[in-house]
Amino acid sequence: MNAPDRNGVSGVFDAIDLGLILLDGDRRVIGWNAWIEKASGLSDTAARDHRLDELFAGRIPPRLATAISQALELGASSLVTHTLHPAMLPLRTPTGRQLVHNISVRPIGKRPHLRCLLQILDVTVVAGRERILRERQNARYDAVVGSAPDTILTLDADGTVQLVNPAAVQQFGYSPEELVGQPLSSFLENPQEWGTAFKAVRAGEGLSRPIELTARRKNGSPSYLEASASRWTTEGRTFVTAILRDVNERRMAVDALRLLNQTLEKRVAQSTADRNRMWTLSTDVMMVAGLDGTLNSVNPAWTQLLGWQESELIGANVMDFVVPEERAVLQAELDALARGTAPRLIELTMRAGDDASRRIEWSAVAADNLLQAVGRDVTAEREAEKALRQAEEALRHSQKMEAIGQLTGGIAHDFNNMLTAIIGSMEVLKRRIRDGRYDDMHSFMDSAIGAANRAASLTHRLLAFARRQPLDPKAVDVNKLIYGMEDLLERTLGEKIKLEVRLAPDLGPALTDAHQLENAILNLAINARDAMPQGGTLTIATENAIIKSREQYGQETIDAGDYTVVCVGDTGVGMSPDTLSKVFEPFFTTKPLGQGTGLGLSMIYGFAKQSRGHIRVESAENVGTTFQLYLPRYQGAVETRPLAPARDAATGAGETVLVIEDDPAVRLIISNVLQDLGYASLEASDGQAALPILTSNTPLDLLITDVGLPGMNGRQIAEIARQHRPELKVLFVTGYAEHATGHAPFLARGMEMVTKPFALDALALKIRDMLRK
Repeated sequence: MNAPDRNGVSGVFDAIDLGLILLDGDRRVIGWNAWIEKASGLSDTAARDHRLDELFAGRIPPRLATAISQALELGASSLVTHTLHPAMLPLRTPTGRQLVHNISVRPIGKRPHLRCLLQILDVTVVAGRERILRERQNARYDAVVGSAPDTILTLDADGTVQLVNPAAVQQFGYSPEELVGQPLSSFLENPQEWGTAFKAVRAGEGLSRPIELTARRKNGSPSYLEASASRWTTEGRTFVTAILRDVNERRMAVDALRLLNQTLEKRVAQSTADRNRMWTLSTDVMMVAGLDGTLNSVNPAWTQLLGWQESELIGANVMDFVVPEERAVLQAELDALARGTAPRLIELTMRAGDDASRRIEWSAVAADNLLQAVGRDVTAEREAEKALRQAEEALRHSQKMEAIGQLTGGIAHDFNNMLTAIIGSMEVLKRRIRDGRYDDMHSFMDSAIGAANRAASLTHRLLAFARRQPLDPKAVDVNKLIYGMEDLLERTLGEKIKLEVRLAPDLGPALTDAHQLENAILNLAINARDAMPQGGTLTIATENAIIKSREQYGQETIDAGDYTVVCVGDTGVGMSPDTLSKVFEPFFTTKPLGQGTGLGLSMIYGFAKQSRGHIRVESAENVGTTFQLYLPRYQGAVETRPLAPARDAATGAGETVLVIEDDPAVRLIISNVLQDLGYASLEASDGQAALPILTSNTPLDLLITDVGLPGMNGRQIAEIARQHRPELKVLFVTGYAEHATGHAPFLARGMEMVTKPFALDALALKIRDMLRK
């Protein structure tokens, strides 16, 4: 039907994905669509005015001819479906495949102008869809059966195993090859009971309830099973699916309760002569009691294990034999059992007759207003667990002492070198001053100061490793910080290593200590340089990250929130999985002896954690390593810090400063610096000595206090001072701020901090800035 014809049949039907043939009352073709043209090889024009039997050489099945006659003569619709014979009409696909199809025959119009419309559908497409659906259903079935905890077997009509799931292999102990092909009854100790049930299922009668079977495993041990079965057929064959559920634990519990009930009956009858052997010989304590805890019957294990005689127990309340601090636990369990709550295991400490105690694990059920319980002595297990915990604690202590030994040995070596340089330089200066020789004194001063600075750097690294280094977190423009480090990094990396910097243009500011972040990036860059002895590429990138929920990374977690991420990656030798697992351990290094302390990455790890951030590392041997440093995002704008004033401007104007420091040498230095700069200084060795000054009317402009003072710490002193002098400015001096928590945020308004050791120029500028604000 390629174009409109005289009967109004439109070529739009060519787009329909099924065949359309329109016949007149004489069974002649009025037209057909492009689908029929392709399937028959005849054009619409050539087919017109011809009968179907002429076009298809008489190959019109009688069933189809009858349907056409009924449509034209009676106006009746019918569906002619073919699935067994290759085809109803000689129609093929363009590839030559014989079409298997359905034909619906429908009358159109009214007498005397009835026409007939044949609609032809290729059912191979439908069959394909049904096959895909069956395959998906089979896949889902296989997944369910494969993961089912119960044993699932497919048996043929003779009861022979055809298919098994993994649970069957675990249940019986045989491989699939050993199970398939064998009658299920050959694995059972009661095959007759299964045989009767199998015949009923195979006959279509089904099972009214599951049956209990006893199987014999490959290792000879029995296994108690609960079996249900159902029949199904396919392609004329009958199969039975058997589901076997492991009820060993339930069977054991039922057996124990059965024995306990037998003993109870004999106790009620005032007869103990034929008490159940299990009740008598069991090392587990057993009891029958009222729901209020009154004991009606106990087994001999009470005497053997706890030392109580039967006469002392019967009529007493079990609560009396539980230590007082756990009686509330037992009462809650008794109340729950009385309400019908499912039983559960509980542990109680039971009093023994020798004033000792035993830890008992109880299981109990309530029935007929009676409580039936069995208790297992777990005292030895709990003592073993306690001993294990103590052993683990001892091992951790040993490892801690070993780490301390490594630390003190290395630190002592480094500090001895630094102290040698300091002491030697100072002694040379002292001797030259005594002798009046003042030439070349600066070199010895520089040597002493340099050694002292190296010592200070080492203490900072140790504090960072221990996460006790005082940080000064502020809003930091990380991109600007990295940009300012490029020259330093290029000089550090050398000519063989290419530096690539990829900075996110919309990077949010980080809340961190800028100085420590610089140190961390520099340390990572140096590690990367050492991992690329033949050269390579070091990439430093930044990006924003949003962690929507708390994430686990190895043994660590990272909290949800907004983060600024700094990535440092290299194309170096990479790390093995073993090395990667130890990368943040203190003192661990892959460098030769004397070329690495093993504290660099530990310091960065400590810095990240102390900043409430995280660090991740990915590495592959001969590929490279990438570190990702997550820092909390600062919620606000970054302040632009003014340039530091010149040193000469850091002088005072007679302001009064109180210095509280327990170390006389440090106190002397700070006081002398203050006086040299034009300040008036007052001194105190601790908080107690400072209180009279702070609570007096003496004018004070600034309080400088050490944080770690004996007695009251510096933060507590500052709080007391603020009660009397609300506007007093406070400068804390600290090595780390562990002991100064106070009741308010550590650095309140008008408070700042400097870290020991400090340069005197830096101290002078800090004091000047605070007093002029």
